[in-house]
Amino acid sequence: MKPKIVFSVFILFLLAGCNVLGQKDIAEMDPAELPDVIAFQDDFTREFMSSLEEVEDGYYLFESKTGGYTMMYPENAKMDEIYYEMSGDNYEGIQYGESKKTNDYQYSVRATYNEGGRANDFNTLKGILSARTGYEGDYESIEYDGKTVHFATSEYVDQDEDIISYNFLGIIMLNTRDQSLSIRYNVIPNDDNSIDLEAIQNEVTKIMESIEFK
Repeated sequence: MKPKIVFSVFILFLLAGCNVLGQKDIAEMDPAELPDVIAFQDDFTREFMSSLEEVEDGYYLFESKTGGYTMMYPENAKMDEIYYEMSGDNYEGIQYGESKKTNDYQYSVRATYNEGGRANDFNTLKGILSARTGYEGDYESIEYDGKTVHFATSEYVDQDEDIISYNFLGIIMLNTRDQSLSIRYNVIPNDDNSIDLEAIQNEVTKIMESIEFK
């Protein structure tokens, strides 16, 4: 092998090593050296943060432990370790959310990653979301950056027809490989129902569009 080629391979190896080390370092760093937000101050949530740099005001880069995808993540959202699931590199379930202590409204998000098998079967993924939310209606489908985003909204009401919560549902599917992420974004309204649903939907859509499959 020629010296120039050897040098190039060495540089690529070194850069790859630096990236892995950088991600590892975030989880091991002293919280006092990290941004003063829950995404970095919570021990478990910090394990998923890929960079100390904001990708957008109020958002950092989340990276799945499967290595299958990244997405924008709210700075004060906390991961729920109890509900975390992972099976090899093909399946991962996460849950995170915020209370009104750090946000204008309370919400929780459940996201499920699939690779292979049912990952490209929209009807199966839709059925799983329906079983969890009770929503069996239609989805709007949008092509975005090599992905298809299937999106729907629903409301959960009690026996008195009072709204208990709002659901923003998404099934994001990569067009070229069998990878998908299903999301349920559940919003609990304030006592006076003073929440801007259009603004929330815009935020949810932005998160869904930010998903990058690897």
